[in-house]
Amino acid sequence: MRQRIYLFIFMILLSALVVGCSTKTNYETDGPFIIFSHSPAGPDEYRNMFARNYSITENGKLTLYTESEDRIKIGDDAPVYEAQLQKSEVEKLKQLIEKNKFWNLQEDVSDDNSVDGSFLSITVNLTDQSKTVGGLNPNDSKFTEIADYIFNLIDVEDYRQWEEEIMNYIFKMNPE
Repeated sequence: MRQRIYLFIFMILLSALVVGCSTKTNYETDGPFIIFSHSPAGPDEYRNMFARNYSITENGKLTLYTESEDRIKIGDDAPVYEAQLQKSEVEKLKQLIEKNKFWNLQEDVSDDNSVDGSFLSITVNLTDQSKTVGGLNPNDSKFTEIADYIFNLIDVEDYRQWEEEIMNYIFKMNPE
């Protein structure tokens, strides 16, 4: 009788393990499944303190943009950088999210000793939930591995060109 009980418990645990390990993450398909944002912190001209947002959709569309903030006006005609990622790049990003157990990360991964630098955040959208993780100069290696990968999806020259265009736009839209 004991053997049957142990066997029954073993089978239930084995079934739970198989189901748990084979669960597929259902990333958002109607909008971006991930948004990475970084913005400077510390003393600087307020017009330089805008967020750089990277959104990536399931089909590989990467968009780099900024949005209006408390002191900075941004219109619908603001410069936006768009690129088409390879399917392998999107899959690698998803693998990094899974490998680094994004859903288990603390929401605030700030370095407590920082007073300036950059605010970074990552929001992952699933079909039924979202989670945002970020902070000032994050010091969590799992978080930074994902953030670095996203940041490096855009060629340095393309990024510099977009940043120059958006800064000129911001200074024009927000004169002193």
